[in-house]
Amino acid sequence: MPHTIIADIDTDLLAALESGSGLLTLRAILLRYKASGVTAAQVAGLLQELRPATQEGPLEDVILDALDMVTGWCAPQLRVWDEVGENRAS
Repeated sequence: MPHTIIADIDTDLLAALESGSGLLTLRAILLRYKASGVTAAQVAGLLQELRPATQEGPLEDVILDALDMVTGWCAPQLRVWDEVGENRAS
């Protein structure tokens, strides 16, 4: 079981990942973390914890898409933590 950041948002994130939600849905959930003061590193850590259980498949692909938005390895309009001075996952 992954660590908890904010239980309500964690639940929504896990449900979105498992259902294969689109990028905009995932981004909306990630923005909720950011608005709650959660750092990119914290969310990246949670997503990394979820990866080993997925064993290369559709779920891992969705987790990697979310991780890309957290770390900024995506189109600029999808980035969540990219402003100067914010904590950004490495």
